[in-house]
Amino acid sequence: MQQNWLTYLTGFSAIYCWLVAGVFLAFSDFVMRSLGAIPPAQGIVAMQSINILVFRSIFAVGLIGLSLLSVLFLTLDLFHGQLTARSIAAIIYLGGVALVTGTGNIPLNDELAALDPSLISAHNFWDKYQKVWVNWNHVRTVSSTLAAALLTFATFHTT
Repeated sequence: MQQNWLTYLTGFSAIYCWLVAGVFLAFSDFVMRSLGAIPPAQGIVAMQSINILVFRSIFAVGLIGLSLLSVLFLTLDLFHGQLTARSIAAIIYLGGVALVTGTGNIPLNDELAALDPSLISAHNFWDKYQKVWVNWNHVRTVSSTLAAALLTFATFHTT
């Protein structure tokens, strides 16, 4: 019976991790290219708005929640002396999503937030921002996809 709650939590985490991966994929695939295709001032304003609203979204709750669940999964597995698909997923998620978000994407978002979109210097930063932000986002996309796949596997192959 004790194993059931962990299996359900792992399954829930897998589903939400797939959703997170999908959002990251959308940004890498077409959202950022779309913002780059419009005049820089408009793209900057749109991304500034996205960066404000994302913190008040169910996506942010899940992004942070998956980090906390990753710590839980890793702690439980290490406490039991195991390295499982679930704990490997946790390591990938914590490194490739949480750490990259905190050290790569968020600092870029903070720099963008401080800019006046009407200034030429903001337009120059926008060009750099898009390239670097998307590269970090590719890492998050791949990492969350790998973590989701491992969590899915772990859901159906519990030990």
